[in-house]
Amino acid sequence: MPIVEKDGQKFYQYVLPEGQSLTQLQTLFKCDADQLLALNPGLERGLVAGQTILVPVLRGPIVHKVTPQQTLFAVSRLYEVPVDSLYSWNPSARSGLKVGQQLVLKNMVLPFQVNGANPAPIVTSSDTFAHKLTDSIIKHTVLEKENLYAISKRYMVPVDSLMALNKLTSSRVSPGQQILVPIQKVKTTSVPVQAVPAPAPKATTSAFRFPVAPKAHYNIAVFLPFALDSAAGQNRFVAAAALDYYMGMKMALDSLKNLGFSADIRVFDDNALSPSLEAVLRSSDMNGIDLIFSPLQEKQAKIVATYAKEKGIPVVFPVQMSVPLAQMASNFMAYTPSDAALVENLALQLHQKYQGYTVVLINSPLAADQLLEQKFKTAFASVPTTKSKLKLQEASWTTYQKYKPIGGPQLLVSFSSERAKVVGLLKASALDSNVMVVGQKDWLDFKELDAPQVRDQAFLVALPSYFNYHDTQIIPFHKAYRKRYNADLSKMACLGYDLTLHIGKQLLGNAAPQQGLISNMNLRNSANGLFIENNAAVVVPYRNAQLLVPHHE
Repeated sequence: MPIVEKDGQKFYQYVLPEGQSLTQLQTLFKCDADQLLALNPGLERGLVAGQTILVPVLRGPIVHKVTPQQTLFAVSRLYEVPVDSLYSWNPSARSGLKVGQQLVLKNMVLPFQVNGANPAPIVTSSDTFAHKLTDSIIKHTVLEKENLYAISKRYMVPVDSLMALNKLTSSRVSPGQQILVPIQKVKTTSVPVQAVPAPAPKATTSAFRFPVAPKAHYNIAVFLPFALDSAAGQNRFVAAAALDYYMGMKMALDSLKNLGFSADIRVFDDNALSPSLEAVLRSSDMNGIDLIFSPLQEKQAKIVATYAKEKGIPVVFPVQMSVPLAQMASNFMAYTPSDAALVENLALQLHQKYQGYTVVLINSPLAADQLLEQKFKTAFASVPTTKSKLKLQEASWTTYQKYKPIGGPQLLVSFSSERAKVVGLLKASALDSNVMVVGQKDWLDFKELDAPQVRDQAFLVALPSYFNYHDTQIIPFHKAYRKRYNADLSKMACLGYDLTLHIGKQLLGNAAPQQGLISNMNLRNSANGLFIENNAAVVVPYRNAQLLVPHHE
């Protein structure tokens, strides 16, 4: 089937045969009916033979055999993938390519063959699938604000040829109009691909198991940057944050003790001059350690992580670390949720809290923003219609206001990193009490949102954690903290409490998702299987330069 692109995404273009049902389409293309209906407005009124529809593509790995004089850059251009990705999938390619060498390319659009009225995926046992392009004609549907010149540039076909083929007397076209486009014959290399199997159950990730075996008593190492004997020049704010974290940790250990938790907690100063961090790791103090709480700073965390990987000891990273560090070992746990996890939580929260709203996703033209948008759309579509009646509408920055006449409350979702557009969106929503904006965490760093015109306009955002003295959960804990330490509660103290309590409950056998003072925890194996990630988030409204108190169940 032809592969077309719409709004930056690729789809199969499929012509409906006589007598095919929506259920048969779901089975054939392994997708949900909701996806097909969302991609093809009007399909809910029935399937018409001869109608052309869009279908989500199937993706998977393929194998490319290197031809003479072919470079890695040429392969990257051939398949439209970054060279860095090719290196990641094929580490041996860093030393150069050889003729006949096989390169693995992951998450590629797989070819799909249709035979008559009962199409089926290509199934081949041969190692090579020789795909020969011939002159052909496809139908292109004109997009919003697209002209014939843009279409000619896209397909590298002269405007005169398009006008002649379509019998046009002028170069003017209209959105939705179908244009015939000749696809010229090009030279291609043979593309070995893996077979697309017959319909099979969806792949599932392996069940999560906490990487520390249950015991009656644990030995745990905690590394914090106290810098108690360090020379002048050390960051006193880092040391203060470490002390706050430690005090919160102590309160969590008291709570765990009441639950029957028993452990020997060995706390080390990873910024001390003597003994050095390396000396601590070589000492007998590290004998029999079951779990390590990583240092808070990347440099020290890398030293400890290298040691832990060698010894096979699980590590928890309390704060965000670089991706290569977190993925050094499969028993390493990242407590800070990824941006993708935040977006997933945000989508699910909208289903749970905002039934009856019109949800409009404003698509960004920037590739970095589109990654988050795709994660959001996938998570939003994962909720079955039996549990939520929310439907996701998609629009651009120039068309999103067309949904305003629908009436009723509305959620405008954007993951844009363009500050001017974000400010404009908040200004527009400030004029309509029925509109709520849903954004991303990077917006909190936009100084432009401190402007008087937008600072009072709230937007919903998913975050790894939040801190508000007025939260009903924080108030009693703050009183207990002041009574014990004669000091004001800080975010780091809450982090020390949450993480210690959450991990302690895991060690006690409680694997259920957990809500903390400022953060939540729901551990799972990462999609690539290289580490353990926290898939929880806190969804809160942000207004007037502060995070408001969320709704707690």
